[in-house]
Amino acid sequence: MASASITAVANEHDQIPLVKGVPILGCLPEFAKDPLAFFRDLATQHEDIVEFRFGTMDIALVTSASLSHQILVKEVKNFRKADREINILSAFIGNGLVTNNDTNDHKKQRKLVQPGFHFRKIQGYAQTMIDYTDRYLADWENAQRRDISDDMFRLTMYIVSKTLFNTDMEQLENNADTVGDAIGQIQRIADQRFNQLFQIPKWIPTPNNLREKKINASLRTMIRDMIQARTRADGSFEDGDDLMAMLLNARYEDGSAMSEQQIMDELITLFIAGHETTSNSLTWTLYLLSQHRDIQTRLQAELDEVMAGESPTFEDLEKLTYTEMVIKEAMRMFPPAWTLSARQSNSDIVIDGYFIPKDKTLFISPYANHYNPRYFNEPDRFDPERFTPEREKSLPRFAYMPFGAGPRVCIGNSFAMMEAKLILATLVKRFNFELCPDQAIQPQPQITLSNEGGMHMQITAR
Repeated sequence: MASASITAVANEHDQIPLVKGVPILGCLPEFAKDPLAFFRDLATQHEDIVEFRFGTMDIALVTSASLSHQILVKEVKNFRKADREINILSAFIGNGLVTNNDTNDHKKQRKLVQPGFHFRKIQGYAQTMIDYTDRYLADWENAQRRDISDDMFRLTMYIVSKTLFNTDMEQLENNADTVGDAIGQIQRIADQRFNQLFQIPKWIPTPNNLREKKINASLRTMIRDMIQARTRADGSFEDGDDLMAMLLNARYEDGSAMSEQQIMDELITLFIAGHETTSNSLTWTLYLLSQHRDIQTRLQAELDEVMAGESPTFEDLEKLTYTEMVIKEAMRMFPPAWTLSARQSNSDIVIDGYFIPKDKTLFISPYANHYNPRYFNEPDRFDPERFTPEREKSLPRFAYMPFGAGPRVCIGNSFAMMEAKLILATLVKRFNFELCPDQAIQPQPQITLSNEGGMHMQITAR
């Protein structure tokens, strides 16, 4: 009877088009082969929403900015992050802001973390970003070949470690390779699990499950050591301007503190998310500049005028308008979070005329939206002019969303943009960047969007 009722309601509304794929597996082989092309093709062919199958799972891709707005903002209480995805990610980062699926609990946690990302707070991080970038570039030489993706990974990791844990660059240098390897393995294991129809129980000692345990132990030991280094003999915690001190001293409305487990989960989430996405954004930005020398030259002209041969300052940020346009356009073409966490409906719901049954899984992909010709003319063309203030205002809301949207928008988006602008300004002011001839470009869409095989470039001092 219930099934007949749902069918009747569904028939009253627009039918979601279905792409069947191959027998049994559905569209999983095509998705696994090239997720970016798969989503992009669907967004080009279907105006609002399209359904496809992964084996027995019926999934939909939202291809409309209006529908994205409904799901992420207006009807946010009616959609949770997808159970399967949360199960995969929480194995590595616990129950932090990214994976917390309880609406009220997430709101309470975000309220405690948010002060660390207020304008005045992140303004104080600017000098750390500037100083660390200057120090990192100290040994860069003219006419040198470098893996820029590795450089950006290390630099942003040092910056987030200082602002999050008040841990100096020199203290972390010996652990940089270990951390990089751990995060790389997290990406690979999670990607494999996303592409599997059935999840192997975590208690079975498979190679991936054993690696997962080792990675978790390594990252949590490192962060626990950072906490203990700041803990006094009486158990109290040294004050500081870093986010870890803020979280350890934060209190809920009833006066209670976060549990040690919750603090650990939030710190791991902020540590991993706080530099992996920004390092990828900078890497792709430098790649695009290397392919468009005219834009690189124009950017350098702005930097020469604003910075006058000096390192950037916080006060320079509002004058670096073209720098920001370049970064925004790079994040359009290569959004670090190429797809947001999938959503599931908590109950039957109708949005924009489409019937969405309870527990339906929906993907919202910034990458697919950013290449949709309905929103961006000639989407394959690198054109920072798309983000002049006038043209940006003309974009439909939620057509462009590299940081997500709504109550779950990336909490560190202002931090990330400031960091990207300051680092890019320092790099491009001092060096020209040219892609090495043997460097292949093969975007690798895992949790974040990186390039397989790094990004080797020839740098030349200006």
